[in-house]
Amino acid sequence: MTVIQRSESFAAVIDSEIGTAKAFVEVLKKEEGALIHGRIDELDMLASDKTRLVEKLENLSKQRKQYLSFLGYSPDKSGMQLWLMKQAGVELQEQWNQLMELAKTAQQINRTNGSVISTYLQYNQRAYLALQSASGNISLYGPKGQAFI
Repeated sequence: MTVIQRSESFAAVIDSEIGTAKAFVEVLKKEEGALIHGRIDELDMLASDKTRLVEKLENLSKQRKQYLSFLGYSPDKSGMQLWLMKQAGVELQEQWNQLMELAKTAQQINRTNGSVISTYLQYNQRAYLALQSASGNISLYGPKGQAFI
């Protein structure tokens, strides 16, 4: 990967990050719908899509950080803010704000999806224990991992 050396290329990276972040949010919304409506079979495909998009976002973020470092700024939010303050265009600031909002949205949806998954997991664990108990096949473990039947 070559280091970006022109602001036009950098703006294109930000645009690509925005497009990828939008796609990621859409996948998270589909995941949310699948979880809420019990369409568990869709989750594998969505997980694959999420992984692909996260990898793309990481690559784009790496390019952005390399560009900031190339210009002598710290490769983080504060470096980005300093760089933006020195730029004449309002459009780049708006793009950056849009990207930050998409990141917040993705984080919120992902947190909600994690809570739903955790609830499903707890339900399944309780159901499993109930079935084990009903069949008289209860296994308990001691502090050293030994099984008590």
